[in-house]
Amino acid sequence: MPKVADITVLNIDEKTYAVDSLTDEVKALVELYNEWNHKEAEVRDELTRFQAAKETLSRQIITKVREHLAEEEAAKEAPAAQAEVGGADPVEPTAPVVEDTE
Repeated sequence: MPKVADITVLNIDEKTYAVDSLTDEVKALVELYNEWNHKEAEVRDELTRFQAAKETLSRQIITKVREHLAEEEAAKEAPAAQAEVGGADPVEPTAPVVEDTE
């Protein structure tokens, strides 16, 4: 979790005020601001993790698609390569033709 410093001092109109010396209402507002500031830092950290994970996933998807396409291409080329070397589908032998010589 990222470190976020809480506001303990306010600088207003070139004057510095310790939050603890101000009214309860101001203290409550500053406390809420600090909570939101922490939450924002957590969300940003989570967003950074999601972005990194998406980039990794994107690379994995691309790799898998390329592998799939290469396998399909290899499967298409295999029969063609077999035909070139005479290893195409076997041809069924035909029965010899017997001529009637009588």
